[in-house]
Amino acid sequence: MTLPEDVGGISDMCEITGTLHMIGRKAIYRVQLADQIDPQRTNIGIPNTHQKVLSIGTDAVIVRQVLMTARRLFNNNVLGSNFDYKGAVNLSFDALQDLAAMFLMHEELGKKLDAISEDMKNAAVHQRSFTVPTVGGVRASVESFLQKADHAARDLFAIVKLFYGDVLGKGMFQALHKLIQQKFGEDDPFTKFLAQVLPFLQFVRNARNAMEHPDVTKSVKVTDILLLRSGELQLPCIEVIHPETAQPSVHLLDLMGHVANHLAIIFEAMMAYLCGCNVQPIAGLPLGVIEYTEDQQKAFKCRYGYGTRIGDQIVPFG
Repeated sequence: MTLPEDVGGISDMCEITGTLHMIGRKAIYRVQLADQIDPQRTNIGIPNTHQKVLSIGTDAVIVRQVLMTARRLFNNNVLGSNFDYKGAVNLSFDALQDLAAMFLMHEELGKKLDAISEDMKNAAVHQRSFTVPTVGGVRASVESFLQKADHAARDLFAIVKLFYGDVLGKGMFQALHKLIQQKFGEDDPFTKFLAQVLPFLQFVRNARNAMEHPDVTKSVKVTDILLLRSGELQLPCIEVIHPETAQPSVHLLDLMGHVANHLAIIFEAMMAYLCGCNVQPIAGLPLGVIEYTEDQQKAFKCRYGYGTRIGDQIVPFG
């Protein structure tokens, strides 16, 4: 099969949602052989196919944070034969697609604002009249962005449930925090991590609910470019009104960048903590989740993996 020109070289191959995928440096492609499309070979002209599913690959940080970390850590040899490896990878890929869309929205908004800024350099008031520029469709973009953020967070919690099942109930990450606190104590790094990220994860959930189901106590205000009394133009802003996780008005571009980046970082770290708490020794070797060296990260295309101590050295496993 001839490789697509924009794949940038293959970093990995894996099955996602029952279909083989090529994970390249620049893009990710779904691959189907002719025999899969037409098992009975009724049409001998059916070719092998590849179809782009993401225009980013392992050169992109979020691909390494989410998909490649999942590929490295979700290992049945380490987590046990009962762990649903395929389900975990599928959920990670679903989240990656939502995160990629969030980053793209942020990038496109930035480009629009840059273009508007360039156009406004020669703008002037004519006969006491001034045309305020507009981005357009800002509220719809915010709604889509918050939906995707919530989907990614829900995919992460679905991965949590692959480890701890229905014992968590409906409390989502609050229930996970309570469980880990009971198992490992207040001073455990995982407990502290969860306590730190819970407000953000709850904000993501509440912001989407406030956007889609506003009432007197919760809502989301979104503004396009506005002319202030000072005569300056104000960039698009967002304000989240909520009794638990209010967000005062901030520039929309800043909030989008923060949410996308922070959610990807949490996804990566959560997978590392979950696997580190559930790793099983192999052939008597005590394994743990380690942070790779810079050279190892380049080789494995992710930050975290398994390792064991041999003498004074931590040796990567797998």
